[in-house]
Amino acid sequence: MPKLRPAPQGPALAQEVAEIPIGVRRLGAWSWRLLVIVAAAALLLWGISKISTLVIPVLLAVLLAAMLSPIVKLLTKYTFLGRGAASAVAMLGLLIVIAGMFTLAGRQLIAQWSDIQDKAISGFQSLTTWATGTFQIDDTMISSAIDEGLTQLQQNADALLNSALSTAAVLGNVVTGIVVCLFSLFFMLSGGAGIWRWVIGLLPPQARVPTHESVRRGWKALSAYVRTQILVAAVDATGIAIGMLALGLGVYAVPIWLLVFLFSFIPLVGAILSGAIAVLLVLVLNGWVGAIIMLVVVLGVQQLEGNVLQPFLMGKAVELHPLAVFLGVAAGAMVAGIPGALFAIPIIAFVNATMLYLVGRDPSPELGTDPTLRTFLASLGRGARGSDAEEEASEHEVEGEKTEEPDEDAPATAPEGDAEDTPVTAPEKAPGRAPGTTTTEG
Repeated sequence: MPKLRPAPQGPALAQEVAEIPIGVRRLGAWSWRLLVIVAAAALLLWGISKISTLVIPVLLAVLLAAMLSPIVKLLTKYTFLGRGAASAVAMLGLLIVIAGMFTLAGRQLIAQWSDIQDKAISGFQSLTTWATGTFQIDDTMISSAIDEGLTQLQQNADALLNSALSTAAVLGNVVTGIVVCLFSLFFMLSGGAGIWRWVIGLLPPQARVPTHESVRRGWKALSAYVRTQILVAAVDATGIAIGMLALGLGVYAVPIWLLVFLFSFIPLVGAILSGAIAVLLVLVLNGWVGAIIMLVVVLGVQQLEGNVLQPFLMGKAVELHPLAVFLGVAAGAMVAGIPGALFAIPIIAFVNATMLYLVGRDPSPELGTDPTLRTFLASLGRGARGSDAEEEASEHEVEGEKTEEPDEDAPATAPEGDAEDTPVTAPEKAPGRAPGTTTTEG
C-alpha cells in the first residue's frame, strides 16, 4: 500500500499575516483589485467626457455603419461599383432620406403653425377656465402668477443671454460632430475590414483569434439590434401616425411620425416621451375625447412593441433582460445624458455577446471561424519571419566583417559535394542497430 505523503507547503507567511483569517485575506485581495478596476473605469469615463465632441459622432458612425453594411455588400456584389463607390452611394441615399423627412415635416409644421398657435391659445384659455371653476382660483391669482413670471424673466435676462451664447457654441459643436460622423462612417464602410485587421495585428499572437471571433459575435449582435430598432421605430411611428389620420389630423401625421421614429431609439424613455407629445398635441387640437383615443392608440402600439416585436425580432442574438435594459438606460442617462441613454443598450448588447464567447458560451455558433482570418494571420507570420531573416542576415554580415581572414595553413573544409561519402554516426540507441555502428550512404 503506497504511503500518503503530505502536500507540499508553500512559503511560510509572516505571523501577522497568518493570524488573519483566509476569508478576510481573500476579501482584501478582491477589494483592492476591484478598486483598481473602478478607478480605471472612472478615469476612462473622465477622458471620454473631455473629448465627447469626438467620441459621440464616432459611436453614431458605428451604429450607422452596422445599419448600412448590408446595403454596401449588396451594391458591391451585384453592381459594378467598388467598395468606396458603394459606400458613397449608401451614404448619399441616407442623407437624401433624412433631408427629405425633415423637409416634409418642417413644411407641414410651418404651414399649420398659425392654426396650432390659435388652437393652443384657445386650449390654454379653456384649461384656465376649467381650473378656476374646479379649484376656485381667482383671476387675480392667475394674473399675479403671470406678473411674477415676467419679473423673474427680466431679472434673469443675463443668464438667458449666456444660455443663448452657449447654445450657439453647442450648434457649432453639432456641425463639427456631423462632419466627423460622416467622415468616420465613410471610412468604416469602405475600409472597415482593413482597419480592424490593423488592430488585430497589434495584439499578441495568442490573443488575435479569440479577440477577432468575439468581436464578430458582438458586431452581429450590434447589427441585429440596430436593424431591429429601426424596424420597431418605424412600426411605432406608423401606428401613431395612423391614429392621427383617424382623428382627422392628417396634416400632422408626418411630423408626429418623424418625432416618434427618432425618440424610439432611446429605449423605454423615448416611447413614453413621444407618446406623451402626441397625446398633448391631440389634446390641444381636438380636446379631451380625441386625447383619450390617442392615448389608447399609443398604449396599444407600445404593448405591441414590447410583447410581440421586441421578443420576436431581437432573437437570441441581443437577448437582454428588461431589468438590464432599464438599468442600462438609467445609468447611461446619469453618466452622459441623452447620448448615454441612446448608446447604453447597443454597448451592453455588444459587450454581452463578446463576453459570452470569451467565457465559452458562443451566442452565435453558426458563425463558426472566419476563414479569411487564417490567411491574414499567415501573412503576418510570413512578414514576421521575413523581417527576422533580414535581421539575422544583417547580423551575419556584421560578424563576417569583424572576423579575421582564415590561416592558409589550416586544414581546408571538405566541399559540399563530398558530404555524401562522409560516414555518419547513428544514435547510440537507434532501434534495430547496435550502438556505435556506422552507415555509409551511396
